[in-house]
Amino acid sequence: MEKTRPPGTVEFIVGPDDSLNSIALKFNITPNKLVQLNKLFSHSIYPGQVRH
Repeated sequence: MEKTRPPGTVEFIVGPDDSLNSIALKFNITPNKLVQLNKLFSHSIYPGQVRH
């Protein structure tokens, strides 16, 4: 089953130097909003993850 992106979001692949904070800054949102949009269970992310 294909996961659907929340409306108004883009797919983003986490790079080796990315953090939740750096990704949030790129998209001008808060880290908490990023966690909420991606239904993350923690603030941990890792390279290669696909996030919205």
